[in-house]
Amino acid sequence: MEGLRSDTILWVLALPLAGSLFHALLGGWLVRTLGERTGKWLIGAVGTGVALGAFAFGWQLFQAMLALPEEARRTTYLLTDWIRVGDLRVPIEFVLDPLSILMTLIVTGVGGLIHLYATGYMAEDEDYPRFFTYFNLFIFFMLVLVLAGNFLVMFVGWEGVGLCSYLLIGFFYRNAEWKSNTDAANKAFIVNRIGDAGYLLAMFLVFALFGTLSFAQVNAQALPVLREASLAATAIALLLFLAAAGKSAQLPLYFWLPDAMAGPTPVSALIHAATMVTAGVYLLVRVHPLLEMAPMAMGIVAGVGALTALFAATIAIAQTDLKRVLAYSTVSQLGYMFLACGVGAFWAGMFHVATHAFFKALLFLGAGSVLIALHHQGDIRAMGGLARALPITAATMLVGWLAIAGIPPLSGFWSKEAVLLSVYNAKLVTFAPVLFGVGILTAGLTAAYMTRMVWLVFFAPPAHQEHHAPVRERYATVLSVLGLLALGSVLFGWLLPSEKAFHEFLKPVAEPSILTQEQLFFSEAAGKGLVFGIALGAAVLGILFGVARYRRGVPEPEARLAGVWGAAHKQWGYDGVMRAVGVNLGGAFALVLSVIVESLIDLVVNAVGALARSVGNWLRPLQSGYVRSYAFVMMLGALLLLAAAFVYGLR
Repeated sequence: MEGLRSDTILWVLALPLAGSLFHALLGGWLVRTLGERTGKWLIGAVGTGVALGAFAFGWQLFQAMLALPEEARRTTYLLTDWIRVGDLRVPIEFVLDPLSILMTLIVTGVGGLIHLYATGYMAEDEDYPRFFTYFNLFIFFMLVLVLAGNFLVMFVGWEGVGLCSYLLIGFFYRNAEWKSNTDAANKAFIVNRIGDAGYLLAMFLVFALFGTLSFAQVNAQALPVLREASLAATAIALLLFLAAAGKSAQLPLYFWLPDAMAGPTPVSALIHAATMVTAGVYLLVRVHPLLEMAPMAMGIVAGVGALTALFAATIAIAQTDLKRVLAYSTVSQLGYMFLACGVGAFWAGMFHVATHAFFKALLFLGAGSVLIALHHQGDIRAMGGLARALPITAATMLVGWLAIAGIPPLSGFWSKEAVLLSVYNAKLVTFAPVLFGVGILTAGLTAAYMTRMVWLVFFAPPAHQEHHAPVRERYATVLSVLGLLALGSVLFGWLLPSEKAFHEFLKPVAEPSILTQEQLFFSEAAGKGLVFGIALGAAVLGILFGVARYRRGVPEPEARLAGVWGAAHKQWGYDGVMRAVGVNLGGAFALVLSVIVESLIDLVVNAVGALARSVGNWLRPLQSGYVRSYAFVMMLGALLLLAAAFVYGLR
């Protein structure tokens, strides 16, 4: 299609892959040959350059798309056939439309800035080439995921980002005291396999019913194929939601994400802001006609999203580690995105994905700047008064704080308001008023725990902690990236693409195509001023509560994690329950099952062996090797045949 050149899609994909191969094959040699300083500089330049180069090609495609009429903003690039078996034909195909280009720009743009940040943050690490090998590979697989034109190609990217997250979360593994890092990586990998099982089962069902795995064909045929198959439609929708819940950390599978903080801070920012955790939301929006055919499943998506948002927020307010506060914040914000998808406001879910990418990356990378200054001591109870020593970090993190809290005119306010307004007007989900109340309560809690974090780090009286070196900001790349992300958090959703423009851009791919607006919403804009006021009021109350409670530091019972604070700090016991059920009980069940299966198999195999041995022992004398014995047997057989013929012939 003119304007959307297919070869440009290949450049978007090829650059990060080439960067990963470059680091894997030449990175170590460059450091040894050119020296650590020059070698690392070259590796960082290539790693960042390929990510930002992919963004440049993506931006070129985006501009070309804007020049086309709405109905022409979609093209498919067919690379080659992958599988041809009977009726199954699966090509390696990539699709370019408003949804995929949006995710491409987020992944490469925000991801590229995180790469630039990492050149400073990881500058002193001995495994610098290995880090950028994994980092570029992560970007490549995420791009495969968002550009895929069918379920199977997406699954390659889906599994690829799972592999890269495992490698990056467990990046520090060489010493015995880092075992917790590898445990966290294993936890993320195993929990995500549960979601992957849901993806595979959904894919098999889709092929059985539709005869194709193409997103375009499945979405177009959803109504005629599933009109009389409500059970199958619900099964597919729930299995896809299970896949999304695993990747995007929703109940009951959220508990891998907080432990993912074991990885370096740039990894946390990449996983939480721009790539992996938004893949589940993207999947639901990409196949939204399948969800629309199962209204009950949409109610479950909305309910689980709201519950996850509230549950994670109650945990975040009692965390003491800087990065873990932000981790639970991510889980909570993802709940908002699922809530929007569950009520049919798919564009609002993607709007929050886009704004969240900016302010969450900003907050994580700002936390990394604090950790650099404090020599990676992340307990917020031991901080305080750092605004004077870290002015740029403090100023940019204030922007991120106000954005996630929902204070206008920052980006987070507009996307959160769009989600809440959609829930307020939701018609399909009968318990929408409850969901709206949960969303408002979560907004207040979000403002409270983020105020708690920012105040304890930057403005509360300094804790009496001795530092071995002066507390100061380091690395120009770190600070420049914080400034750019702060600018994006201010502009995105307000000045750059307005809420209406964003909605219009995504309409061809994110607008419900089976359920009508009358079926989904009472009205799209009714009560907008009321929702604005309630959401802003909740945010302001949360901020005031946070300042009032933590202006002098952490209150003593909370500092000791006594009572309810300790329970919230330990996730209300959820992680322990999942460990007991999944690891202990599940392991015991698997052991019993393995013993039964092994015993049964051994019994059958041994019985067959004994029978074969007995038959062989009985038949062995007949195989004597003497010709006269064989002649006698042949004669005896002939006589028996003659006798049988004579007897039956007389009848």
